[in-house]
Amino acid sequence: MEPMGAGSFVGRVGGLAVALGIGAAIVAGAGVAVADDGGSSSDTSSTSVSSGSSTTTDTVSAPARTAPTRTAAEKTDDGTPDAGTRPARKRHKLSFDKPAAKADKADSDKAEKAPKAEPDEPAAAPEPVAAPEPAAEEKPTAVVEKPSAETEPAAVEVEQDEPDTPVRATTTLFQRLAAKHADADTDEDPALPALASLVMSVVTAGREATNETPTSVGDVTTTSRPDGYPIPTGVTVEEVHPPLLWLQNIPVVGTFIVTPIVSALHAIPLVGDFLQPIIGFPIDHFAPPGTPQAKSYRVTSFDGTEIFVNFMPSLVYDENGQAPTVLDGPGLGLPGPTTLNLRYDSLLPHDVIGIGLLREQGYNVVSWDPRGEWRSGGRMQLQSPDFEGRDISSIISWLATRPDVALDGINDPKIGMVGASYGGGIQLASAVYDHRIDAIVPTIAWNSLTDVLFPREAVRSGWATLLSSVLVLTLSRPNERILPAAIRGILFGTVDPADVDLLNDRGYADRLGLITTPTLLFQGTVDTLFTLNQADANAKALIAAGTTTKVVWYCGGHGACVSTRNDGQLVIDRTLAWLDHYVKDDATADTGPQFEWTDQNGEWYSSDTYPVATTGTPLTGERTDPKTIPFVPFIGGSGPQPRVIFSGLLGIVLGLPSAAPALNAVNLEVPAATEVTHIVGAPELTLTYSGTGTATHVYAQIVDDKTRLVLGNQATPIPVVLDGQTHTVTYSLEQVAHTLQPGQSVTVQIVTSTIDFLNFYSWGRIDVEGMSVSLPTLAANAVQETVAA
Repeated sequence: MEPMGAGSFVGRVGGLAVALGIGAAIVAGAGVAVADDGGSSSDTSSTSVSSGSSTTTDTVSAPARTAPTRTAAEKTDDGTPDAGTRPARKRHKLSFDKPAAKADKADSDKAEKAPKAEPDEPAAAPEPVAAPEPAAEEKPTAVVEKPSAETEPAAVEVEQDEPDTPVRATTTLFQRLAAKHADADTDEDPALPALASLVMSVVTAGREATNETPTSVGDVTTTSRPDGYPIPTGVTVEEVHPPLLWLQNIPVVGTFIVTPIVSALHAIPLVGDFLQPIIGFPIDHFAPPGTPQAKSYRVTSFDGTEIFVNFMPSLVYDENGQAPTVLDGPGLGLPGPTTLNLRYDSLLPHDVIGIGLLREQGYNVVSWDPRGEWRSGGRMQLQSPDFEGRDISSIISWLATRPDVALDGINDPKIGMVGASYGGGIQLASAVYDHRIDAIVPTIAWNSLTDVLFPREAVRSGWATLLSSVLVLTLSRPNERILPAAIRGILFGTVDPADVDLLNDRGYADRLGLITTPTLLFQGTVDTLFTLNQADANAKALIAAGTTTKVVWYCGGHGACVSTRNDGQLVIDRTLAWLDHYVKDDATADTGPQFEWTDQNGEWYSSDTYPVATTGTPLTGERTDPKTIPFVPFIGGSGPQPRVIFSGLLGIVLGLPSAAPALNAVNLEVPAATEVTHIVGAPELTLTYSGTGTATHVYAQIVDDKTRLVLGNQATPIPVVLDGQTHTVTYSLEQVAHTLQPGQSVTVQIVTSTIDFLNFYSWGRIDVEGMSVSLPTLAANAVQETVAA
């Protein structure tokens, strides 16, 4: 990928400002920033590096370190792992093989001029690697020679498997149009979308101008499902030099004027992240010699794709000058966060722990630009274990070579992961195959993107529109089929089965059983994109596999808290306890009960098991009076919820798809509670109906009669067949967490239009002949009230 000039970067930041102004890009940040304008140089250490090549030694020497012994998870009486222990995790036996020597400089120069392909498929899956026997109680010690204070970790290189040519089938209409307009891309016009037509603007948005030739992609794309990939034993790493970094080294002016300005910019949410490749990190001029400084690097992944990585050192080191490390994943459309000193996440302050607090607590923090976004190369593959997951493995292997990173063993750093949304999904994708990761904390992640975007074959058009806008406005480079599939679904309500297969193939839902890393799942009770059902599916799959798992439902995520406020303190405290317990091996860090949740009033409750073992008597209601309602888009339908305007700018954007009481609805009033009742779980609805028309779904929601708010802001699609015949169907609704006081009641509504599934191709009428509902409750002795941190 050709480096971008500063002028181009300024233009993109200007475009980004427009994107943020209209609100869509606020969901996940925006922009594509420069690649290293100022040139780059390879890291150096005790390994010799010549001007024309980088090499590795057969071994790396260092002070001996003995990792703590880790025991297998103890089993409770019911057979589930105890949250206080961790499962024994199989680790690959690793060796450092010396890679083949590079070609001479003349050949290198020729290679630089040749087009650089960015494969869309992973390298051909290697023969499955037999799982090694569990490591002995005594972990291997890493022998690494500590470099001098002035040196950086070695630029190491590993031979990469050449990817096989993927099988290609007939291209789709969108892809043939894309090939027709491919000539619109030039090296002099990086990352600008083709302007031939509206369709082509969306299809080709985000393609950065490189020397690659656009390729057609078949209708069916599959990747192999190996038992595992080889753990990288060496990675090519290159330090990035921001073009304006030198200003901070000007005597007096740099120290007392430039650096404070850079620090201030990095304290502004998103702004410092956007500008970091130009201005660099603030330099700590008063730190003792040899103190690690924050820097950026390019790490070459398994298929040659360069990933832009930020390393931000801990503020606390042990006697060996080392600290454990946390990987902090960004959301969709965002670059890797670089807010060095913020104690809370710059975009989601109540959802994710901040870099500053992690550094204060003794963790190095590493962020990166995901594949296909910002300064990283390649194409976005939606956090696939076969692509982005392997990118993380390369980053981890590089970290294992750094003298300031604490290790569990050879090529095995002490490492955890945090991040929300897109940064939550990457944690699960990475932990599928790389068992060196000691703990993950996926926040508002997904289980299946197919179920998220097309639940029960309905199209979640509200969020699909917002997310597609983010990809286009930030000039991301997704897999060529993602945007056309999204547009087709939004406009016409249809999805090509091959595109569904692509989503499933890129996902990790069917591979969660391979994860052995202790997992803390945070999910938002008002999240209308990745709903509680997604965390529930993840948790049950992990628990069934014997993985240590904890679940927290909090008010937040892709949605707006309109009935209560979340200060984020419990989320931060539980995150730190989880990392301390499983990354630092601090047995005194209390991870708490297996399940904690908050209700609509902000009250916290807990259970020692997930799901709650003891259930109460369900609340039930029934309606037998028939009623007919028409299918009318938007008017009289559910949402948007007007109270989101009091949730702040970000809350307004995230809350746009929130459901609200509808006028064009069939209502079922559930009898009032006679005692304090905790509704926790998925209600079940039975619907008897007939009707005619083109519509294929109605939507069910539950309204609190006291507050007039929809529980969890959720509306659930219910498939219907309007052929004039009578049908009876039973479906579960989205999970909720709600507390009813004595005398308080709820009403179930059937509606024909809702903001999150809005479309203009559903018409007709539905005759609701009868309906009933069962609301799950918890027994009083199964609920413990939690004192929020």
